[in-house]
Amino acid sequence: MTTFTCISCHVAFKEPNVQREHYKTDWHRYNLKRKVVDLPPVTAEVFQQRVLEQRAHADQQEASKGLTLYCNYCKKKFGSEKSYENHLLSKKHQENVLTGIKHVNVMKHEEAEDKIDIDEDIEDDSDEWEDDDEAIPITCCLFCNHKSDTMESSLKHMSCQHSFFIPDFEFVVDLEAMLTYLGERVGQGHICMWCGHLGRQFPSTEAVQKHMIDKGHCKMFHEGDVLLEYSDFYDYSSSYPEDGDANEEVETNVINDTGFELVLPSGSTIGHRSLNRYYRQKLNPNPRPVPTRPAIQHGNYFKALGWTTSTKEIVEKKVRDITFMRKMFLKNQLGVSVKANKLQKHFRRQVDM
Repeated sequence: MTTFTCISCHVAFKEPNVQREHYKTDWHRYNLKRKVVDLPPVTAEVFQQRVLEQRAHADQQEASKGLTLYCNYCKKKFGSEKSYENHLLSKKHQENVLTGIKHVNVMKHEEAEDKIDIDEDIEDDSDEWEDDDEAIPITCCLFCNHKSDTMESSLKHMSCQHSFFIPDFEFVVDLEAMLTYLGERVGQGHICMWCGHLGRQFPSTEAVQKHMIDKGHCKMFHEGDVLLEYSDFYDYSSSYPEDGDANEEVETNVINDTGFELVLPSGSTIGHRSLNRYYRQKLNPNPRPVPTRPAIQHGNYFKALGWTTSTKEIVEKKVRDITFMRKMFLKNQLGVSVKANKLQKHFRRQVDM
């Protein structure tokens, strides 16, 4: 026995005329549209149920068109209940209610009071949102909000539970400030510490924490342009060569602007005899206080956590990159300052002759 089928609806027919009539139905057209977007077909019962739901929704909208709502505070009419509800939540309507322009006589008074209560709940929720956008303290984990007694305990938790470590920790000069900045970056900025330089931002602290844990981004990105972002927390001066460049030429018989000093080829300085009392003083050649690195203070502690520093070649490369980016930043800043003084496009006479 020959049967006729519809591939889109997955049904079979005994007669060809029934199949042709099926092709004209809305059910078949609906399944054709679903097939275009790679969706499975629906049965006739499901299609009829959806049609009834759409008709009920259309009847409800048609019934609401004839409804007219009026607000005595703002002297406005509204053609739909949805627009009236949005008006009750508006700032202008609330100001008019607080000033007490006239006695309230709004239609559906009970619904209006309910909407005002909803608005108060929204304001309370907004305060809670502001509290959620706080920086993560240095004693809390950046990834799971685990609270510790000290900063070192928090670092140990993040290292053991999330495999987190600070790059080049031996050159860090202010570990507390760095953790504070990372807490602001994650808690307030909602930015991932590994892929945040790509410009992606998350809607909440929980979202960015879940992203870092799921993607394995519980680590700091410390390469390229990001080096300048963390440069204030590092000091690579100890990695510089002590004697400088051996091929560097030294000027001979260099006299400074005052004429009281003479620099010899060896680099020694000879001063005028009138300044002998000052040259005899035993002063510290490096009066700048040397910052105490927390990594040096707790070297064994961080090594016990499994933290390792970068190789000498990588550190020297980072130093070159940071120096280059700082020069480019200062050069660009100078260019902006110069352009700011050239806003006048043509000569303007200052004094009328």
